[in-house]
Amino acid sequence: MADGIRLTPTDRRILDELTIHGRLSNKELAARVGLPRSTCHGRVRALEEAGVIRGYHAELDPVAAGAGVEALIMVAVKEDARDQVPAITARLRTIPGVQRVYLIGGVHDLVIHVACASVPGLRDFLRTHLGSVPALGQTQTQIIFEQHPGVAVIPS
Repeated sequence: MADGIRLTPTDRRILDELTIHGRLSNKELAARVGLPRSTCHGRVRALEEAGVIRGYHAELDPVAAGAGVEALIMVAVKEDARDQVPAITARLRTIPGVQRVYLIGGVHDLVIHVACASVPGLRDFLRTHLGSVPALGQTQTQIIFEQHPGVAVIPS
């Protein structure tokens, strides 16, 4: 929850509906959650302003869009380069094929979800975009065979 906002049961129903059906019109959303349209619009606007709803986007399937391989790449940042993590993640997010970048705890520091045209393309990604960054250490690459996305629902 952004800025400590308390989500009401109605807010949770709105979020559940938008998570599952992101393209609902305000009219349809209001009907599904049992609110007048103006009240529903106001609640959605408040959730956006509080940062609970970060944005709206189309979710693409990289394989259907031409990627032949997806992978999760775990990356360790060298101990003396920890202060470079914000710049590294900002750079990674601009590279074509990078789906998401996660800052994590544990043996590795970053997880990069990448979609490439082919296995040789993945190898080139590793060599060109990761191997050329002196601040990065060990990498571990896991090929994604199947993806089974869930619905991101806010826990109670």
